[in-house]
Amino acid sequence: MHNLAQNTPQLYRITYEAYSKFANEINRCINLDEVSEVCKTHLKYLINFHIIRMTIFQGDKLFTFELAGNNIWFDLKGKNEIFPYEKQLLSNGVPLITNEIPDKLVKGKLNLNNLLDPVLWGWCFNKSERKVVVSLLADHEKSFSIGDVDILKLMVDCVQAKFSEIYLRRQLAIQNENLSEAYNTIKEKNEEIQRIVFNQKEIIKARTSEIVQKNEKLLHISALNAHNIREPLSRILGIIELFDFLDDETCRKDLVPKLKSSSEEMDGVLKEVVEMASKELTDLKAAEI
Repeated sequence: MHNLAQNTPQLYRITYEAYSKFANEINRCINLDEVSEVCKTHLKYLINFHIIRMTIFQGDKLFTFELAGNNIWFDLKGKNEIFPYEKQLLSNGVPLITNEIPDKLVKGKLNLNNLLDPVLWGWCFNKSERKVVVSLLADHEKSFSIGDVDILKLMVDCVQAKFSEIYLRRQLAIQNENLSEAYNTIKEKNEEIQRIVFNQKEIIKARTSEIVQKNEKLLHISALNAHNIREPLSRILGIIELFDFLDDETCRKDLVPKLKSSSEEMDGVLKEVVEMASKELTDLKAAEI
């Protein structure tokens, strides 16, 4: 192609229509495969080239896109995989025009011997927070000129913007997945905590019930003891009071036998109470075990 300023209105129209189709198709793409297919279909109507290579730097990652004929290569790679001349373009930013074609650029893509005076063009474009290195291999058959740089820049802007969109969408998807995993982990932990709390409540409820039962049994023992002991104890106290009013002979004959009988009765009640209390305490300890 020649400088755009020297093109006819018809060529302007053709170029504009070709770029419009290209930009519209790129805008509809949702993944890198679709971007590659659009580039393969439309770029040949915008600029002449045998190989075009774009390297978009994104943080510690880079996206490499290559198109040669109908063959396309693209991937996210590491910075150590860029070519030496791309490193030079990154460091000095000076456009490159050379007849020295790196073997790695053409290997597996085309035979340099079939080209007529091949020329490698290279640029480093600063796009917002990113740098884009563009390489283009042309020759006399598919010639490229300075005037074609304008349309090349438009194409690079379009592809780079779509790449950024896809990259950010992918990063958001990863973050959403991580957040989803974190949410599920938190949910599981909360459910586990709820189970622990529920179990603790059940344990406390069971312990409280046991304590209530123990207290009821102890109260029962206390009430029974008080009732059974009170009667013989009352008789003994009454007999003792009579000692002050009767003579010794009467006390020995009448009161002492009754005092002995009431004492034996009280001793029997105490033994019964002790036996009952021991049995209840044994049952409570067995229930705890």
